[in-house]
Amino acid sequence: MRDRLQPRQVQKMNLIAGLLIACLGLAAIARAQSQPQVKRIVIIKVDGLPERLVERYAAEPAAGGERAGRTRLPWIEHVFGENGAWMENFYVRGLSLSAPSWSLLDTGRHLEIRGNAEYDRYTLRGFDYLNFFPFYLSYSMSHRADMPGVEVLDEQGIPLLIDRFPYEDRYQSFQLFQRGARLKRLESALSVKFANRRAREIFDEWATGFSMTDSVGLEMERELLEKLKDPRIRYLDLYTGDYDHVAHLTNDRVAQFHVIEAVDTLIGRVWTAIQATPLASSTALVLVSDHGMNTEDGVYSQGYNLIDWFNSAAGGGHHVLTNRHPMTEFKLKGLDPFVSEVISPSSEATYLAGESARYPTCVMDLDGNERASVSLRNNSLNVIQILLDQLIRKRVARGTRKAVIDALFQTLDAVRPEWRLNLDQLDAAVRELEKRVETQQKIVDSTPKKFTEEQRGAGEDEDASRQFSRLESWKAELRGYSAYAEVMHRLLALDPADFDPGKFKIEELVPRKSLGEPNSIQDLQHYVVGLAPSGLVVSAQGSLDMEKSFRRIDYFAALKGISVRNNVQKAVAPRPIDFIAVAVGNTGAQRTSVWLWRGADLQALIETRHTGAGRLELRYLPVKSTSRATGASVDCPDGARPALCASDESGELRYDRAAWVAGLPLEIFEDPKLDIPGGDRGAWLSEWHDERDWLRATHATKYSNGVIGIVEEMLMEPTSQSIASPLLDRERQLRRVDLIAFASDHWNFNVRGFNPGGNHGSFLRVSTHSVLMFAGGVDTGIPRGVRIVEPYDSLSVVPTILKLMNRPERDLPGPPIEELFGAGKLSAAH
Repeated sequence: MRDRLQPRQVQKMNLIAGLLIACLGLAAIARAQSQPQVKRIVIIKVDGLPERLVERYAAEPAAGGERAGRTRLPWIEHVFGENGAWMENFYVRGLSLSAPSWSLLDTGRHLEIRGNAEYDRYTLRGFDYLNFFPFYLSYSMSHRADMPGVEVLDEQGIPLLIDRFPYEDRYQSFQLFQRGARLKRLESALSVKFANRRAREIFDEWATGFSMTDSVGLEMERELLEKLKDPRIRYLDLYTGDYDHVAHLTNDRVAQFHVIEAVDTLIGRVWTAIQATPLASSTALVLVSDHGMNTEDGVYSQGYNLIDWFNSAAGGGHHVLTNRHPMTEFKLKGLDPFVSEVISPSSEATYLAGESARYPTCVMDLDGNERASVSLRNNSLNVIQILLDQLIRKRVARGTRKAVIDALFQTLDAVRPEWRLNLDQLDAAVRELEKRVETQQKIVDSTPKKFTEEQRGAGEDEDASRQFSRLESWKAELRGYSAYAEVMHRLLALDPADFDPGKFKIEELVPRKSLGEPNSIQDLQHYVVGLAPSGLVVSAQGSLDMEKSFRRIDYFAALKGISVRNNVQKAVAPRPIDFIAVAVGNTGAQRTSVWLWRGADLQALIETRHTGAGRLELRYLPVKSTSRATGASVDCPDGARPALCASDESGELRYDRAAWVAGLPLEIFEDPKLDIPGGDRGAWLSEWHDERDWLRATHATKYSNGVIGIVEEMLMEPTSQSIASPLLDRERQLRRVDLIAFASDHWNFNVRGFNPGGNHGSFLRVSTHSVLMFAGGVDTGIPRGVRIVEPYDSLSVVPTILKLMNRPERDLPGPPIEELFGAGKLSAAH
């Protein structure tokens, strides 16, 4: 039997254990206190600043005067080159456009916003992310608290970096993802900007884009420098769009350098102000840009008007809806900053002639830059409306009525199961939305309408505006979805047994201002744009000849076939379209691959899969597709993976493996800068690799991280909110586009103004290669005078900043930049 411990022995052991625990706790506290930590973050956001130009001017010596022998960018070199960490290979993820790019940088989450403007397919509700004028007007009337992009992110439960800081501990300048606004500083700045200026001068500047170099930018900078003196403020940012503005307008090296030089002096003023604050030793300064710029000395960016092309007979005679007026009209209405919906009617429309206001059939983001995101009305809906139009208006010739009615119901029956399923899901979403509106109305009714200065200082007035804006948005959405569902239920309820076309009007069976369901690849290759010149044709068997009765367009071949004859620049090819991308998948709305089309013999498939640990892997395959009739049974070719044949079940495409050749989309196979282990390029590209391996292998190639970027843009990772909510998942799906046409090098589709200086938006390295630099005081732990050569992308910014502040979040998808924390590969000290 064991000896029992005496009470005094127990007390002694408890005392020793307590002392040990206390010592360990003190040691942990001491270690935590000794660890580097950023207590304040200051971010300078420069729209469109290319890393390559910063490198160029930082390496060039200044000529003459006091700065002779020094770099032309002395402050960037001093702050980040000598006293900080310079990222040599930082890239935007997804499209190199401002709205999606800043959304990644401000959240650290996968894309929710995939263009500068987006539309709901069912209702054509627009999301105009770049237009800040309506926001400020609504904010001044307490109807809105946040920019449209922030509202979309809030719906999906995705916080901004700034949301990690209490309202009173942060300062945010004017920018695309702006939460709240301080109108007094805007009013003060604008009063200076527009004082004593003629209306014509103001209109001229609005036409090309307002510059922020003067009063507005100076007011934001002045306020930031003032806020730096307050030790309670722990997050500050300052945004400037001056470089992007100038580089779009001119490729002149001197003009572009001057605006980069202005950024350099801005950094100097901010850095100097930081050093004079009590938090200087624990403050980190970050310089970041959202994308690069495809601008080159001696080459003018060439524009192509895709709105005009889609308006034309060759493009389908579409009435095209965009978010702004095309400036080629040079009409006063084009200067209206509060417009977010414009329909360009087609003079060559056939069955929809004169119906542009009710039935736009093509939707585009006007701010195209190096890509055009295109959504077309559902192809089957076109056929249904054409046949209904013939029947309702009694244009059907005697003897063909039965054939036309049979064709109408055959078309409807082919899509009825899928459309009915989607409509049932929409009905569930509407019911959820009705409950949300009811609950939100109670919240708004109980929200105070007046606030004290102390409450305004805590942001309570903005919270109230946020609640009101959310309610109005949901009400509008409910009206739109309900109206669409009502018409579609009526259409799907049609029965040939008692169908009398004389009882209906077109708008009672075909929803107005709606694109309906997304198009399949087969739809896009056989897209119906009207009746054939010979009209409806009945076959010898008495049925409607669907091939001879309609005029169809293959949009892949048609878009790629666009060519110009007035191009006089050797560096600019005559064909504006580089390649076309479409999301494809195995079943229904689940898209797991991206199909890239550059020609009948130049196609590729980027496939995705998730490992058991949830890690995303990708592979790139050259393929050849073959259109199939709906319902045709197809066996996979010997040796082909089932994924390559899965879409055959829907009758879309059959994918066969093709040989590796030069000229495939993204041009990876032949690129000399592809960095892979071993020499078999085709084998490596065809194998599964995670995103880090793809980024390391391809970032220096012509299209840099295009494989990762196009998956980010075209496919969707679910959010916690969308998984739990049929409504939010439906909203996300409905903002997807049918296809994206990417511009050839030095071409652009910006119909508001063709930006002769340069553009961005593609996966070309000149457009994706961005700027990211860090510097900080002695207590931040940020290394000094180093170049980080390891490539990273947008998803690494937020996790890196949070880790610097000892506030890491494990569920963020991107890796922190480990080189800032003593790991990874650094180049020699700069």
